[in-house]
Amino acid sequence: MLTYRPLGRTGINVSTISFGSGGYNRLGQTSNPPLSETEMHRLVHTVSDLGINLFDSSPGYMDSETILGRAFKSMSRNKFFVSTRVVFSELDTENKINYSTPKEIIDSIENSLNCLKLNEIDIALIAASEAADFDFMINEQIPILESLRRQGKIRFLGSSETAATDGNHSWIRAVLTTGMMDVIMIAHSMLNQSARLSVFPYCIKNGIGVMNIYSVRNIFKDSERLTKTILLLQERNLLDDSINPNAPLNFLFKDPDIGTLVEAAYRFVVFTEGVSTAVCSAVSLPKINENICSLAKGPLPSYLIDQLKTMFGHLSEPVGN
Repeated sequence: MLTYRPLGRTGINVSTISFGSGGYNRLGQTSNPPLSETEMHRLVHTVSDLGINLFDSSPGYMDSETILGRAFKSMSRNKFFVSTRVVFSELDTENKINYSTPKEIIDSIENSLNCLKLNEIDIALIAASEAADFDFMINEQIPILESLRRQGKIRFLGSSETAATDGNHSWIRAVLTTGMMDVIMIAHSMLNQSARLSVFPYCIKNGIGVMNIYSVRNIFKDSERLTKTILLLQERNLLDDSINPNAPLNFLFKDPDIGTLVEAAYRFVVFTEGVSTAVCSAVSLPKINENICSLAKGPLPSYLIDQLKTMFGHLSEPVGN
């Protein structure tokens, strides 16, 4: 039932839903109740059997890399692809930017390879703050990843973003101009569609693969959070006061084929031109199956997409978490 798309110019074809080991569940480590490692392995194997072939992780996702690595041992390497992070810069508790040293970057990749039990990482995604020294990272840090790629430890380079704060994708827009990125991981949703205008056209033209995050998260599952978000945006004069904060997206249900806001959110994102795959961090197989079935319905009707663009298409705020 899943379909596959080229991940930009990489030559990799990825499932339209990929499996994220982060989010609120951390592969089931922080779900309620937490999953046992046996259950996590079974989850990984089952989603692979369903056709999901891209697994996203990070050294910062507790023990996700190690658990994935042990699950991968019984899987054929040609059945899956893996992305993980390497930190270039981050803010400390005093909002001072700390930069990773060359040794820390190399050790990060080596540790990820060891934990994941792989000889090669398919996609290494830079994790950096949008406030960092761009030139330093481009001139001093990316060459280290390029060297690791030449050594066969990385196949493709990419970048994530600080989605919780960088609503207008300033870091992604800057790093794309270097021409060094094969893949990006970016937050794009019904409420923050700014990437559709400022990032995706470049990706389409230049063959950049797009891993979509924040497609759903909590805002489309929690009506109270959605209401508070709409009210806050209205208070800041970023949304029209005519939008009902208690039911801002109920117009989507004009189409009887749309069952939930989560379904609408995934269908909106995955069928946005430029998106290769949407990263889903659910650890419930019924939910994962439900998401797969939702995508089988195809894109939202064009009149609903137009209404979403009219209402929210101007926003570039870090909302949706």
